[in-house]
Amino acid sequence: MTELEYLESIFFKVLDDLRDYLDDLTLVGGWLYYVYAKYLWNNLAVKPVTTSDIDFGLGAGKAHVYPRTIFELLSSLGYKERHPQMDRLYPVVLYKEGKVRLDFIASPKIQKGIIEKIVGSQIDINKIEKFDFLLKHRIAVDIKNKKDIYRIPCPKPSAFLYHKAATFIDRDDEQKQVKDLHYMYFILRYAPDMNTILKEIVQYNKQGDFKEIHENLSCYFDRKTSKGCLMVEKENGPDVYVDDLRQDIFERFKNFLESLILK
Repeated sequence: MTELEYLESIFFKVLDDLRDYLDDLTLVGGWLYYVYAKYLWNNLAVKPVTTSDIDFGLGAGKAHVYPRTIFELLSSLGYKERHPQMDRLYPVVLYKEGKVRLDFIASPKIQKGIIEKIVGSQIDINKIEKFDFLLKHRIAVDIKNKKDIYRIPCPKPSAFLYHKAATFIDRDDEQKQVKDLHYMYFILRYAPDMNTILKEIVQYNKQGDFKEIHENLSCYFDRKTSKGCLMVEKENGPDVYVDDLRQDIFERFKNFLESLILK
């Protein structure tokens, strides 16, 4: 079994464990690109960009009432607990099979009651500014594994792309910026209907969301030799399908930037 096959198997085990809670969760993070490519775009030739961590967003609406919280359920299924703060028993981060980390993310404005009803106060919640935007623009995606189908909310590709463009600049180290920009390139390159995505981005921009994006990105992708092009090229690695990878990166980000100034 390859590393990707192993991670896929864990991913589906986690979805199965959380089957009854999926309506109140939003898949975010690196696994979105796997889901976009394989289940939304039906592009089986694309090698998915993903991570071992599995990230879920909280707070998209009124929470359902469950017999048990996610913490109570996953603890009963043998998930391992690790303590971000060694001097405190809670909150904890949970790991499937002791290896794959589950992260739960929310806006700083999330109501405490939503956390307590769904996840439980024992689990560490990452609170991120601007996260509400992703929860406002969701679609349901059917994810299939053999005979099982899991319907899970995901941010629209246009929303995830737009959000990354607004937040990559706030990352606390350059390697995280690199990953965010590479994720953006993945969507810009492989989404089958970029015209629709760019039209949706124009609407986000007209609504006043994240007006700083153009300024954030323009200094990274002003020309072919700009910092952003070099960062994405290095992260992507050799590419047999593109004659001039850096030029391709530059043109796709230039097209994205131009969409932000359309009236």
